[in-house]
Amino acid sequence: MIDLKLDSTGDLDLQRNDLMWVDGAERVHQQLLIKLKLWKGEWFLNTGFGTPYLEQILGKQITLNGALAALKNSINQVDGVQEIEQFNYDFDRKTRQLNVSFSVKTPYGLVKYKGNQ
Repeated sequence: MIDLKLDSTGDLDLQRNDLMWVDGAERVHQQLLIKLKLWKGEWFLNTGFGTPYLEQILGKQITLNGALAALKNSINQVDGVQEIEQFNYDFDRKTRQLNVSFSVKTPYGLVKYKGNQ
């Protein structure tokens, strides 16, 4: 499976007015970035796509373990992800900021994600 390649700002990557394509591990990495940046319900063409931040991650009644489970579930739904090899997080209770980094096993090898990409 191939995808259109996006640049670092999220726009289509054009080189000499040609669309660029991405496949393999790079495609899985790009899909992880998209999945984790997009809130569930945000994309009008598929309101079920995205990460359920409002439903399962943010809020007063949400536990840290529940939020982490929702993130892991969202990661596992990306096409090409076979399993999460490593998952690290840092939660600052004072600022209520959660940063995650992880590695996923794919048919193309390990793909690493470091928070705030």
